[in-house]
Amino acid sequence: MEKSLPHTALTGAALVFLYVALYDLSDWIVGTEAFRDTAGIIFLPAFIRLLGFLLLGYWVIPALFVAGLFCVDLGLGLGGKVVVSAFIAVGGPLGAFIAAKLSGLQPSLSNLTPMRLLVLSAFCSAGNAVFYHLGLHYAGVGGHSDIFMDLVVFAGDMVGTWAAIYFIKLSLEMLLKWRSNY
Repeated sequence: MEKSLPHTALTGAALVFLYVALYDLSDWIVGTEAFRDTAGIIFLPAFIRLLGFLLLGYWVIPALFVAGLFCVDLGLGLGGKVVVSAFIAVGGPLGAFIAAKLSGLQPSLSNLTPMRLLVLSAFCSAGNAVFYHLGLHYAGVGGHSDIFMDLVVFAGDMVGTWAAIYFIKLSLEMLLKWRSNY
């Protein structure tokens, strides 16, 4: 079933809000630019990249771009923010798309398993790390980005994604337990 444009736009707007909120939460917990002023070791908004891809497919890219404009700083001017935001808006969904195709994920998500979710999150994180590196390079901040930084970004995205997934899982379990008591 195709989603309508207003449905997609509202979902995208909600994802932008959640991305910015999780960015602020990550910044408060560990700092979003804590490592070499470029990357965080726990990046909770990475979950939104994966969730957005699962909900909207490539239509998540505009939402991620707008969220990036709110969150990317690194001392860049507007042009640098636009470049880095554009690259990170594409990297994660592209990685998730490749993983979805390789793993045979159906568009309905009916065959989404924990292993497929792990593979999707790994490819999404890897895609973001590579495209973040490219975005920093094209924005003129390439000196901060090397293979080690790519690994930090990958790890921060993976930890952030799975921390959010686990938080949701625990919350749902607690809700179900609470509801069963009443």
